[in-house]
Amino acid sequence: MYAMIRSYTATGSVEEIVRRVEASVLPMLKSHPGFQAYWAGKSEGGVFSISLFDSQANAEAAHEKVRGMVAANLAELLPQAPVVTKGEVLVTATP
Repeated sequence: MYAMIRSYTATGSVEEIVRRVEASVLPMLKSHPGFQAYWAGKSEGGVFSISLFDSQANAEAAHEKVRGMVAANLAELLPQAPVVTKGEVLVTATP
């Protein structure tokens, strides 16, 4: 499994960011090959997302699509490129 974590500085309404992500980014991710899971949250001064895929290649391809969607649909709310942390998942735990 491969994880992609994006941290953005937000300049607008977090509620509006959530609305737009739910309308555009989530449908794309859900249909993307190898998609496993997605979470998003509010952080100090911004928002973050965590995406899980079955392979690095699928994660990287989805990341490129997300970058384009953010540029097209969220640029005024997320004007800076995200800080991206990515890598192979080595340990997991579920209840």
